[in-house]
Amino acid sequence: MAVRTRVHLVLVHGLFSSARVWTAFHGLLATDPELAGWLSVHRFRYDSPLVRLRPDRRVAETDDIADQFGTFLETELADAERIVIVTHSQGGLVVQRFLARKLWNGEGRDLHRIKHFTMFACPNTGSGFFLTVRKRLKLWHHPQERQLRPFDRAVTEAQRTVLSAVVHARSHGDQECPIPVRAYGGSADDIVPPVVARGVFPKGGVVTADHFSIIQPADRTAASYLAVRKALERVAQGEEADAEFRDIALRVPGQPDGRPELPAPAAGEPDLAPFPPPPYGQLEEGQLKGQERLGLVADLLSERARRQVHVLAGLGGSGKSRLALEAADRAQRDGRRVWWVSMPELSLRMRMIARDLGAPSITVERAWLLGTAMDLVWTLLNECPDPWLLVFDNADDPDRLGPRDGPVSSGTGWLRKPQNARGTVLVTSRVRRQQAWGDWTRVLPVPLLDETDGASMLLERTGGLGGTNEDARRLSRELGGLPLALRHAADVIRAVSESQISLATDIRDFEAFRATVAARVDLAAGQDGPHLSELLGREIVEKSCGIALDLLGERELGQAAALLKVFACLSIAPIPYRCLLSGPALARSSLFPGVTPARTGAALAGLEEFGLVEAYEREGVAERDLAHVLTMHPVVHGVLREDGEVRERSAEYYGLAVQLVLSATHLRNPDHPANWPLWAALAPHALEVSRACLLGDLKLSDRTVRAEALELARLTSRYLIATGLLGSAYDLVLPMVERCGSFGFDVDDREILGLRHEQGRIHLDREQLPQAERVLEQVVRARTRILGENHADTLASRHKLARAINEQSGREGEAEVMLRSIVAAENEVRGREHYDTLVMRNTLARTMLALGSHAEAEAEARQILDISRRNHWPPSTPEILRARETLTHALLRQDRAHEAEQVIRAALRDASQPPDSNLVMRFRFTFVLVLLGIRGRTPEAVNQLKALVRDLDRVVTSEHPLSVQARALLERTLREMPT
Repeated sequence: MAVRTRVHLVLVHGLFSSARVWTAFHGLLATDPELAGWLSVHRFRYDSPLVRLRPDRRVAETDDIADQFGTFLETELADAERIVIVTHSQGGLVVQRFLARKLWNGEGRDLHRIKHFTMFACPNTGSGFFLTVRKRLKLWHHPQERQLRPFDRAVTEAQRTVLSAVVHARSHGDQECPIPVRAYGGSADDIVPPVVARGVFPKGGVVTADHFSIIQPADRTAASYLAVRKALERVAQGEEADAEFRDIALRVPGQPDGRPELPAPAAGEPDLAPFPPPPYGQLEEGQLKGQERLGLVADLLSERARRQVHVLAGLGGSGKSRLALEAADRAQRDGRRVWWVSMPELSLRMRMIARDLGAPSITVERAWLLGTAMDLVWTLLNECPDPWLLVFDNADDPDRLGPRDGPVSSGTGWLRKPQNARGTVLVTSRVRRQQAWGDWTRVLPVPLLDETDGASMLLERTGGLGGTNEDARRLSRELGGLPLALRHAADVIRAVSESQISLATDIRDFEAFRATVAARVDLAAGQDGPHLSELLGREIVEKSCGIALDLLGERELGQAAALLKVFACLSIAPIPYRCLLSGPALARSSLFPGVTPARTGAALAGLEEFGLVEAYEREGVAERDLAHVLTMHPVVHGVLREDGEVRERSAEYYGLAVQLVLSATHLRNPDHPANWPLWAALAPHALEVSRACLLGDLKLSDRTVRAEALELARLTSRYLIATGLLGSAYDLVLPMVERCGSFGFDVDDREILGLRHEQGRIHLDREQLPQAERVLEQVVRARTRILGENHADTLASRHKLARAINEQSGREGEAEVMLRSIVAAENEVRGREHYDTLVMRNTLARTMLALGSHAEAEAEARQILDISRRNHWPPSTPEILRARETLTHALLRQDRAHEAEQVIRAALRDASQPPDSNLVMRFRFTFVLVLLGIRGRTPEAVNQLKALVRDLDRVVTSEHPLSVQARALLERTLREMPT
């Protein structure tokens, strides 16, 4: 009998568990006569409660437990020379983290006592079991549970280190320590399926068990028990466990039929684990959706795709890997050999490909030692007689596939163009810039799902529980067709519907989920509820944004992340980035130290390269800076505006967004039509950011930012009023006036008075004259007290007040006195030909009309128009149009109807406001009056009047003054017309 050295077995339990879970396993070990006398069993205990009710105590994080495990080995097993570690579930992640942290600290030599490490049911790629419910439980933020979620970054970092510096280590050193590692899954385990438990680890297997019975064997014939005992015996005999150890039950159950078996090792060669299949388990999520996506897969497998490199590029979560899996599955069923290479294990998988293609182990080892591995693999691939498909998945850093001394675009690294007519290479990546890959590759943007295909995915995944097809379409549109977000939404809805769990927000159907997402994106709504990142799932946030931003940071493009977050503070509408970034605001911000145009350009290029923004040039836009715009995916936009840094430094991020828009619109008067294209492009962003700063839940501490946001809101309301969008202007202004106290301003502060002045203008243009008079009278009083009677702002409010009085029948004389005083003051303050002076002179001319001074009114109107032409003001300027209307009325009242017709027709032709605007409707009414003043034109006038009444009924109430006037005129005209 071989001499056995004492072995210490350490058992580590999992999440929400305790050391008692090992009772059955421990009992079998303790009573096994083959192990008697040389085996000591230790159970490592750590705290993993389901909830922590005491506010003075926290739940330990995985790193804390890993350090606690290290202390356990140093104290409880200080004299142990041979240690075997066996873990269950989360316990595997704890030990991986322990190993990685020791190696990161250069303490690899301290691990020499660990002779074997076996994991049972470890969520190596994250457990998706009931994931949505785990995330949405109220008041529950369990740090250990979070690392069981798919795509956790800390887990990935630890696994990379364990793979490279433990599994594939060559010698004992400060930063590497070879330890045999086995990963086993249970065939009936739906909590951590076998493909998840095996993860990236090349050795292990699948045993007949579920998540709990896998470490609770009924007897000593159970596969899990045999696996542990075999390792213990090898370690006790002083042998290297990898030398003769044979994996148990390596075949993964449930593989689809028709896939060819991998070739057996050549005679005389050391055994090598078979090349692992692609993660086909993801195909069980449902049939691939989208005609474009299906067509893309078919194209990748066509004859013309052979001898090419195809790069599937797209946003994280867009389904790049899913498309590649579909292609791999079809290729393998078609008889092709398929190799799936995950980037964290690139070197290992390429080594396995070389062995799989028949290279002797000594040849492989020599190639890796001499640095000729890339040439060896590609020689074998180009000589392979079988059709094949090679997939590189998640190659987000392209140069990892390049040669050691050059970029991937050189075509001499791991990624090359096949010379074999039977070979095809497929890459999935976030990087879509052709130059990064080389012109010998074919970069294919991954199409997102349209609303119909997205709705189909939602309905199928929820089993129809979420609502109607139209509801599903709306949700698909809200989530921008991002497959990962759609799948998560469906899982949340189904879990809530089936489990009856009470959540913070009722999201039991498509429409409720859509409304919740929309409310969270619209910060100005100020609604309570989960943050978008929580609602959509943090793995979606990480895949769609986090990984790409981290990669940009590694390229020293850290400002790209800040720039993207500033863009997220704006609207989801297209962003005219050139006009926003051309001013001085960016350089003044603490968010962009040392910024230069070159660095900003590089950051923009990086964002576009990773698909975080889509930049394009709009056709038919005359102004060059407005033609160049970028858009963001709604999921990226939504989650980034709730980013922790954006929320913590909201005054800086949102303040910069306000300043960018103010800088772009500086000296661009919103009342002038020449500036309307700029304002049209920026208005959605001005509305979004000003509302977020003042009406949302940001609670900005910087009063300067709030004051700038008020100024931006005032200017934007002027643009909306000038273009006839009175409803939008009112919806912007009124809440800010009514809620000004909530963001630290008084109704009589000059910033709020500016908004109240615009509120009065809206009432005036809507012909709500008593309301306009009341608001403007209060503004005039306050501005006179604060600024003085003849201040430009006071004069503007006095003018609008006089106009409101003038347009009320019988009060023209009162208005004339006010207006003459205002015009005289304006002549002194701004000059006789200033635009604002002419606006006031036009109101005075209209008063003259009402008082019967028709010729004087005509002369005043003609002077105004002459000055406007001399100063090259566009004829479509609203106040110039109003002067032409004044001239029309003056001519009509002097019985010069034909001249009046020419003037009003030209005004209607030049008006660039919407047809439904109050100004255009008023001009149409004036045109009817002109037609009625021309003999024989009454039938034409009646037809015009009927059409006007119909349009007024559609857009205003029946009490609207213009509607009342038009109806009364139509009735009178019809009554007086001959039969």
